[in-house]
Amino acid sequence: MRRIMFIFSLLLFICVSSFGMAFNNHRSGFIIGGLGGVGVDNWSMVDEDGVKIDSGADTVLHIDFRIGVGFKGDKLMLYYWALVNYFGDVSYSPNLNGISGVGVSYYFKPIAPSFYVTAGFGSQSFSYNLYKCILLGYHSEEYKGLGIMGGIGYEFARHWSVECGVMWGNPRYETDDIYEEDKADKVVNTLAITFSIIGIAY
Repeated sequence: MRRIMFIFSLLLFICVSSFGMAFNNHRSGFIIGGLGGVGVDNWSMVDEDGVKIDSGADTVLHIDFRIGVGFKGDKLMLYYWALVNYFGDVSYSPNLNGISGVGVSYYFKPIAPSFYVTAGFGSQSFSYNLYKCILLGYHSEEYKGLGIMGGIGYEFARHWSVECGVMWGNPRYETDDIYEEDKADKVVNTLAITFSIIGIAY
């Protein structure tokens, strides 16, 4: 399933980039876009007593998707926003850190070139592969919670921008299984910094 999600994300990356100039060149009205880049995901796993279990600072493949509406004046956009960071064994069964929810962008000028800022929040999911077994494959844990995202960017030409973003959250893993007592009530503190190329069709 993870491999399918990874392939789908790459296809989405290619498809979205192909219609970066599909509309009327105004930021008002329907908008869709995304793309992605690279980044660093800093994470620290602690138990319910605050004792560190594991941590990492991993280079990630970053995927970005947005669909929503731009408002009159060509400075403000509101959209559904999904961000996913893949790291670890990216080619087969990657770890991932993703946030999906509501996002907003504010451009300082109605036309390019222009700086802009982004902000958003939503549901965060952090999937962590504990180990690899030849017979059983990967065993993973999924942590869920609220995540916050934001950034600053520069639209250097119509539809096309470079962007530096931040993702932050503290998703939690909980279990009532008596056989998984060592995994009860664990939290992952995450902070990711990403650098992306963004294409928005408007």
